[in-house]
Amino acid sequence: MTVIGHNDIRKVENFDRYEILAHPLPHRDNRIFYPAEPDGFGAVTYASHDVMIARPTGIGSKGRLAILMHHGGGRHALEFYESTLPIASALLALPEREQYALAYTIFEQADECSAGARAAEAQRWAEAYAEGRIRKRRRGRARQIYVETAAEKALRSA
Repeated sequence: MTVIGHNDIRKVENFDRYEILAHPLPHRDNRIFYPAEPDGFGAVTYASHDVMIARPTGIGSKGRLAILMHHGGGRHALEFYESTLPIASALLALPEREQYALAYTIFEQADECSAGARAAEAQRWAEAYAEGRIRKRRRGRARQIYVETAAEKALRSA
């Protein structure tokens, strides 16, 4: 599970937990975008990426929206929490091709952001290890491992 702010991308077995609100471009052949200009480059195909806009069902899912993506890597769900009703109404009001493009872009941007956050966190831990700023704290049976800031290290060393 990848957490981005209050949103998360999860790999799911199926989409049974979701009420499908829109399924833009359900046929593979419709997900091919041709250049607008005649001298433009070849077509861009998103045929392998099926996108749906849905609302999670079940307890505690009121006011949430999900973008569901099914591709060669499996089925994934990006759920938005809190105050998504304006987003949902704006997204559902768009024409089908724009719905697909915007939902795909939101999903991919969230995935890129989570990858960047994971890389930044890994870098932070690697730097802390190299500088000897990883600390362990034991409280009873529980252990806590954390990264000490440079200021905390300076205070501890002084």
